[in-house]
Amino acid sequence: MAAAKSVERLGQRRVVPAEPTPAGPLRLSWLDRYPTQMALIESLHVFKPALDRAIGGDDVAVGPARTIERALARALVHYYPLAGRLAFSDSGEVCVDCGDAGVWFTEAEASCSLEDVDYLEYPMMVPKDELLPPTPAGEEERELVLLVQVTAFACGGFVVGFRFSHAVADGPGAAQFMAAVGELARGAGGVSVEPVR
Repeated sequence: MAAAKSVERLGQRRVVPAEPTPAGPLRLSWLDRYPTQMALIESLHVFKPALDRAIGGDDVAVGPARTIERALARALVHYYPLAGRLAFSDSGEVCVDCGDAGVWFTEAEASCSLEDVDYLEYPMMVPKDELLPPTPAGEEERELVLLVQVTAFACGGFVVGFRFSHAVADGPGAAQFMAAVGELARGAGGVSVEPVR
């Protein structure tokens, strides 16, 4: 078995919606207000080098991280609660405080190719935690709604790591948001499915 490969994080920054969005508290369902729902659910998405060319227009030269960062800002206009923070309402219930707190976005790179790490098949040769976005200093993990990390590999492929608050997005909701970011990264003028709250 080959030695584990490592990832270098190049920077972490907040991404806010590309346009003004509604502010204020957004009530969660009775089920989503349970403390156990405040956990961050993790997912990794591997994109082979051939898919990197699917990113539209001049964005190919910019690279996957910057392209996805811009698409994320555009998607947050429609999915603005994901740019908020979990908070407690005046009545003590968990809610989403919508505003411009933003999504934490981490840009990273690996010196190996995806083929070198068997496209992250099990057993993983890259520690999973290196491909997932870390909690930034000064932030309470329980309050965060979404974190994103894009790791570019030497072959031109990349991995997108998401950490979603289960209180705000279930599996299908998170997948719908990720699909919207993908559409916008490929050059779509808007999202094909508007979120319903």
